[in-house]
Amino acid sequence: MPRIFTLRRAVTLTSLVAVLPACDTVSGVFSSDGRIEVTVATEGGGSEFAGYAILLDGRDLRSIDPDGTVLYDAVDEGDHTVTLSGIPDNCALEGINPRTTTVRDGDTSAIRFTILCELPDVGGFQIEVSSTGGPPDDDGYQLSVAGAALRVIDIADSELFTDLAPGVHLVTLKDVAPHCKVQGGNPQPFTVVIGKTVRVRLVVHCGDGPGPL
Repeated sequence: MPRIFTLRRAVTLTSLVAVLPACDTVSGVFSSDGRIEVTVATEGGGSEFAGYAILLDGRDLRSIDPDGTVLYDAVDEGDHTVTLSGIPDNCALEGINPRTTTVRDGDTSAIRFTILCELPDVGGFQIEVSSTGGPPDDDGYQLSVAGAALRVIDIADSELFTDLAPGVHLVTLKDVAPHCKVQGGNPQPFTVVIGKTVRVRLVVHCGDGPGPL
């Protein structure tokens, strides 16, 4: 009898294993051929940036364009959470974040994020410094923009100033050598435009000649 009992038990367990569906032995979630399609739409002004990041279930991080779509495939059946990050300060997301969706085997679950942006109430300067003549002022300069911290800049270099209030700002090159001068005067007024980066060119001429016109 013990032998017969043991044999029947083995056959029963084998049969049970044969009819069970495939399962993820680590998480206990049944495997699936489901998909999640994430779409992002960005509306309004001031939305010229690289894009966002989306995170599936806290572990699968991907980038997505401001107006783009990302497809997660081979997603397990069940509930999943998608989080959107990297939203600029002048933009706001409609609805909740993160969002939960239910995936079923063989189906595609869709999630859509809509972001509304407004033009920021600040602007900036891209300031380019170049030098002509000689000998050059090799130790460089200090660059001053009204409303921003003082910076060190080389004789042929550029600096980006952001978050400046709209209106006129004085731009000054300091520590200019006595034999050099800034063409057009020093300081010079330039205007910050809301939502724009204004290009500013400062040319320093060194030597006895008149320099470039």
